[in-house]
Amino acid sequence: MILAVLLLLLVTDVLILVHELGHLIAAKWAGMPVTSFSVGFGPALFRFRIGETRYQLALIPLGGFVRIMGMQGTAEDRRLWPNGFAFQKVHRRMIVVVAGVAANAALALVIYAVLGSTGGATPPTPARVSAVFEEELPAGATGWLSMRSDVDVVQVAGRDVSDWGEFAMALLSVDGGPQALVFANGDILQVVIPDQEGDRIQLLASLLPPLPPVLGTVQQGSPADRAGLLTGDRIVAVEGTPTPTFFEWLGAMPSSPTSPVSLRVLRDGVGMTVYVPQPDPAFEPVGSFGWLGAHLGTEFLDQDVSGAIAYSAAEVGRHTRLITESGKLLVTGAVGLREVSGPVEIARMSERAYRMNWPQFFAFVAFLSLNLAILNFLPIPVLDGGHFLLLAIEGVIRRPLHPTLVRYSSIAGATVVVFFMSFAFLNDVLKLLGR
Repeated sequence: MILAVLLLLLVTDVLILVHELGHLIAAKWAGMPVTSFSVGFGPALFRFRIGETRYQLALIPLGGFVRIMGMQGTAEDRRLWPNGFAFQKVHRRMIVVVAGVAANAALALVIYAVLGSTGGATPPTPARVSAVFEEELPAGATGWLSMRSDVDVVQVAGRDVSDWGEFAMALLSVDGGPQALVFANGDILQVVIPDQEGDRIQLLASLLPPLPPVLGTVQQGSPADRAGLLTGDRIVAVEGTPTPTFFEWLGAMPSSPTSPVSLRVLRDGVGMTVYVPQPDPAFEPVGSFGWLGAHLGTEFLDQDVSGAIAYSAAEVGRHTRLITESGKLLVTGAVGLREVSGPVEIARMSERAYRMNWPQFFAFVAFLSLNLAILNFLPIPVLDGGHFLLLAIEGVIRRPLHPTLVRYSSIAGATVVVFFMSFAFLNDVLKLLGR
């Protein structure tokens, strides 16, 4: 828990720093007077001054701010700050407002590009079902036991899908009842999708994606360790039987071998045969793949610079679609508010990603940064998107909005934001209590 809290504080401060730096750089570019730049609220832990701007790291890491003068546009503001925010042209103010969102999106792009160029890129999971657990299927969800395990799904109820995330979103959002799944080879399968949200989530839990048979952490002293298996090894065959997915690998491995098991392994693009010895009766597997003593790992791609840039753009586009689709599910009620997560769940996910490997952790940071960018650009007053919308209206009508309208819209927006933040935190507490 201590590690989770420390990671949450670190990640939060980094994302806030990047966001507020976007506003700061844009404001300086526009010639606006900036007197304060803060990461966090409350008492300053340390501070320094450069020119007219005081920079500080504050005690409470729940946000940050850039204090740009002349925000109210009063006569006194004009006298003291003739280059203040309210006295700049609308397009300059819009650039300053959107710069924080752009900075968080740019951070995600940079992280994904670095991962792609350093061997830390992970390919999206194909929209293919490698196994269906019959005992976990919700009542009435017929047709799913006839799923093809060797061909990708390309459409769900007429909706195109290209990876597992889009496949899952489609199952949660399309109409319930009899629907058609279209496969990449043109085959069509009729299935029944439940009407209730809980049953749809249960349906997803009963479908196993085609996880790659790649080794993660290898437990010291385990049969896998004694055989010389390493993290990142891909098991392509067991005793001559091909194992394209984790499920097939699981089924091909003998449960209680009486002789060494032959594995065909792909390591750094080179194939080799490895013989895993019989399990030692004194060996106790710890959260690993049975007697073998190895965890399930992550498959990584090796990209050149151009490939890393393309991968980065594709990941940002893919995650943007998934995030916006998740928001639509919440708004339409297809997914309940109980699925909204807050800081406690983010801390737990940060800790989990950190323990997996560094690429997974930084990919999670990039995903959070993109989430922050999209959430901040929602057209809700007090958020950047709300300010941008009000400025756009001002640009259309060619005069400032009435201060009363701006004030009350900000109060309404703040109320909505506080409600969702409180609800997310309550959800986290209930999850911790097992409810």
